Amino acid sequence: MADWHDLFALLGTAAATLIGAMFVVVSIGSGFLTPERGAGIRVFLTPTIVHLSIVLFGAALTMVPRLDGLAFGVAIAAGGALGLIYSGRIALHTGRHNVDTGDRLWYGVLPLIGYGLMLAAAVLMLRQTTVGLDFLALAMSFLVVAAIRNAWDMILFLIGRVGGGNRPDRGD
Repeated sequence: MADWHDLFALLGTAAATLIGAMFVVVSIGSGFLTPERGAGIRVFLTPTIVHLSIVLFGAALTMVPRLDGLAFGVAIAAGGALGLIYSGRIALHTGRHNVDTGDRLWYGVLPLIGYGLMLAAAVLMLRQTTVGLDFLALAMSFLVVAAIRNAWDMILFLIGRVGGGNRPDRGD
């Protein structure tokens, strides 16, 4: 695990920083984020926070000095399975909104792939293969990249709405 320390520290730092940035985004758009727009918030804003939180948690697990391989693999499997279920629900919900294909891909499909990779990483780690951490790094990188894109999309959307601009419907 020592060889991976810097990468997982970077991923965890990126996730934590982006979570903080998302709180700023919510502050900017607080007048727009009303209960009537709750469905859009659940489909577009909350998943980004969830994905980043799972990456942060996974990165933190890699830093635990004496966490045994079984506990680590089970925790990663749980995160991957829960993320897969959650992202599946989000992918279904994006179909119910007036959402362009790119957003359906980034908010719905790509996180599913990331969590599938995370689940595969857990299986490989539980089998004690050397590529398990490779898959975990790929999965977490995948989720961070999707979250970066989605956070940027939300910033542009909220600034456009708060500033009076026009953007496609987000379930409001």
